[in-house]
Amino acid sequence: MTNERTNNTSDSEANDELSEVAHTVEDFIAKLEREITELKDSRLRAVADLQNTARRGVENEARARTQGIMGVAHGVIPVLDQFKLALAQTGLTAEQAAEGLKLLQSELWKSLVRVGVEMIEPNIGDAFEPGKHEAVMQKTCDSVDAGAISMRIQNGYRIGDTVLRPAKVAIQPSA
Repeated sequence: MTNERTNNTSDSEANDELSEVAHTVEDFIAKLEREITELKDSRLRAVADLQNTARRGVENEARARTQGIMGVAHGVIPVLDQFKLALAQTGLTAEQAAEGLKLLQSELWKSLVRVGVEMIEPNIGDAFEPGKHEAVMQKTCDSVDAGAISMRIQNGYRIGDTVLRPAKVAIQPSA
């Protein structure tokens, strides 16, 4: 009988230990499941944040582009109005028409300067810079080094460091 009690006690202790281990494992599994759920939620929030950031970037870019175009348009529209008035004039002398065109050119240039456009005006003898200048021919010019600019054909334009159109130039040929 004592053996039976000892076996029952051993079985009872073993069952208690198994029950405790099972409970610990269940707690551990529940903890892991919570962590997995939290990580999934965190990942979903991160993906949503990334998508929102990308969308806002596209919207901001479109808004900036529109504002830039509006800035140019606000400057050019008055010049167009002046062209319309000038074309409606009759009986102007050639001198008056030329003066009117000079005024319109000046107003248009002021509009471009207001939005940051700068002229590229290379001088004779300046070093040729491929990013700012486009060589369209060779022309000999006294006192100009070989490969330097020997004639400006057409001005170029830029905004900051971005060249809108390179200046067209002639280059001094090699000797």
